Amino acid sequence: MSRQTSRNNPLIRSLIGTGTLGAPLAAILVIVVLGLGAVGSQLAINFLVAMIAVAGFGIYSGNSGIMTFGHVAFVGVAAYASGLLTVPPDIKRQALPNLPGWLRDTQLSFGAAMVIAVGVVVVVAVLFGIPFARLSAGATPISTFAMLLIVYVVLVGAKDVTRGSQTFYGLPSATTLWIGFGAAIVAIFVARLFRESVFGLRLQASREDELASRSSGVSVARLRFGAWVLSAAVVAVAGVLMGHELTAFSPKQFYIPLQFMYVAMLVVGGQATVTGSVVGALVVSALLEGARRLEGFLHGVNIFGYSLENVFGLQEITLGVLILVVMFWRRDGLFDFDELDDRVRSAIRRRRESKEPPAVVATPIAANE
Repeated sequence: MSRQTSRNNPLIRSLIGTGTLGAPLAAILVIVVLGLGAVGSQLAINFLVAMIAVAGFGIYSGNSGIMTFGHVAFVGVAAYASGLLTVPPDIKRQALPNLPGWLRDTQLSFGAAMVIAVGVVVVVAVLFGIPFARLSAGATPISTFAMLLIVYVVLVGAKDVTRGSQTFYGLPSATTLWIGFGAAIVAIFVARLFRESVFGLRLQASREDELASRSSGVSVARLRFGAWVLSAAVVAVAGVLMGHELTAFSPKQFYIPLQFMYVAMLVVGGQATVTGSVVGALVVSALLEGARRLEGFLHGVNIFGYSLENVFGLQEITLGVLILVVMFWRRDGLFDFDELDDRVRSAIRRRRESKEPPAVVATPIAANE
């Protein structure tokens, strides 16, 4: 296999892209954990969970060009599904006395619960994805938001299974930094492989010109449906990890604020690339943590005789300002259409070309000169 052929191979390009992102990602995590200790480890896990969710989110929105506002519903479904399978039976008897006996007495391992939870989310995604795939690009976003509302109401209303608006608790703390990092690498690879595959390329072509894609015989509806289901499966992994990191949660944690944060991460980083998902999650997570710490620092500070007793909303303001700044200066995000490995390859090529000596062109001399 020639070098040019290997570069065009989707699998090889995906592996190279995953490695190019994974190496600096690992270095950043090491610095954070060593610098901040236990707090840094918790921040790193939170970032990895968000990154997995945004990478899954981007599989559909990035390749199709259709922004959705309902993927957090899959995070919530996965968290509750895995929780019902991992919470000890004694706790379920106390917290969920009306739960069916077979489910109340069942307790599976973290890995088995994750597989089943992802399967449950895939079923939910298929049910919603069949009609969504046939909607126009303009109608899909509001329809996905309606899906989020439906799932939220179901989670709140199914009190015998989810405890309703009360806290669902008892999950084992199974999400570690290593598990989160491993899942993040897999999510990056899956997202990149789909982007480089023939299905991803066709979906990207429909993003640029849907009419031309349909005219060439491409089934845009099927491509969108496949991307939707795969996207939901990856997001479900983030939901399971989040549930077993929090160990206790309620439906309100899987609602509009979290969805808005994921959208911000995708928009800031660049929804058309996998690198954008990683960079967006990193930038937004860092800024929000900085804003949170600044809120605590400003509490009680005296400014010109005025004491700041209650400082709140700084994270939301930071997020809003960040989106406005990115939309003004880089509408397509920090990584618009080029992956990190593509930029590295281009930089190396330009450097090589700059070092090459200029070509000597011989000028013919006329015979009479």
